[in-house]
Amino acid sequence: MRCGQLNRRIGWTLVVAGFAWAIWLDPWSLSERDPSLLVGSPRMAARHAQAVVLGMGFLQLMVGEVLATGAFIAPVRRASAWLTGAGAAVYALGYVLTSRWPVSAWLVPAGAMMNLAGFILLTWSETGTQGRQELRVVLPIICFGMLLDLVMGLFASNPNVFLPVYIGPEDGVRLRMLRLARAAIISLSLLTLYYEGLAAQGDPRSRAIRWGRIGMFSGTVGMPTILAAASFTSVRIKLFLGLPADAIFAGTIVGLWLASRYARPLEVWGWLLIVPSLAAGLLMGMYAFDGPLPAPTFLRAYNAFPRRLARLVHAYSVVLGLVSVGVARELDRRSRPGWAGRIGSPLLMAGSAAMPIGIVLHGGMGLPPGVLGVGPALVVVAILLCIVSLQAPTQHDQSERRV
Repeated sequence: MRCGQLNRRIGWTLVVAGFAWAIWLDPWSLSERDPSLLVGSPRMAARHAQAVVLGMGFLQLMVGEVLATGAFIAPVRRASAWLTGAGAAVYALGYVLTSRWPVSAWLVPAGAMMNLAGFILLTWSETGTQGRQELRVVLPIICFGMLLDLVMGLFASNPNVFLPVYIGPEDGVRLRMLRLARAAIISLSLLTLYYEGLAAQGDPRSRAIRWGRIGMFSGTVGMPTILAAASFTSVRIKLFLGLPADAIFAGTIVGLWLASRYARPLEVWGWLLIVPSLAAGLLMGMYAFDGPLPAPTFLRAYNAFPRRLARLVHAYSVVLGLVSVGVARELDRRSRPGWAGRIGSPLLMAGSAAMPIGIVLHGGMGLPPGVLGVGPALVVVAILLCIVSLQAPTQHDQSERRV
């Protein structure tokens, strides 16, 4: 199995599963508008499980990117590939099954421990980070994220024993910040690796590339660290979130500029989705965790329907942007994609636009919930066309070391 290919396959399988789930989940979840019926409900549990499946998919894509650098010796690559691959599957399965079989919650910390072991192995490898600045940043923060996953897995498996009272309820500020910290670690780390792929094609002496890298690194480390610290200690620490949030936004602007110069249109589209979504995230961060500013009147309480829609549009835009960049990188690794790839790329753009637009129209114009399944269906078909139906690997792929 070529370097990272196993993990990329697992990753795309989980990503496709997450969007296939959305075909049913989005219409069902958003058909309920009463916020009092959401906390602890099957709808909230299913949404959280879908987010975990997508998150583990991106984690595996990240492992594939890291291993494809060829920066690790074969035994380390092989062990980390299997540990993280199994860990992602077990972790996601735990969240999927827990609502029906509560005992399955113990799969969550078990999967988190396997992921943590795999990333510790990569981080401690003596040859792994030589000359790779991004690995020296990304691998330790991912280890921190897997540790958070382990802790929150214990919270979920037995809250009476492991969940401290001061952390608060499921929809409380502290747990909301912890969930965002976990999501930020995976998404921003993957985005940083994608940025480095673009930066490698430009002039390393470019001031824009250097400052973009600083922004990406600062945001990737700073956002989850501050969120976790605020969750476990003083909530007031959240006031520092603006610094890393501004940094990562600046980095993604540079990433968009680089993509417009060096990448295929599908990757440019992905960065175009991410940049405005992070800009919206800067505004949402001003009220998302109970301050420093009050939430706009039309968004009201945390579980109010308009606020749920705003969060979902923001999250899906980042997720769809990462998917578009990832698919574009897969196309770059292969020979001519043929008719499937040529159809899949514009179809992915169409599905990526249809999902957030459909959510907005459902909330603003009262379109029937069933319309929300169209966008995810288009995305699933597009990913399958681009990934599964590709022709044989290029010479670049064939030159990768074997795991």
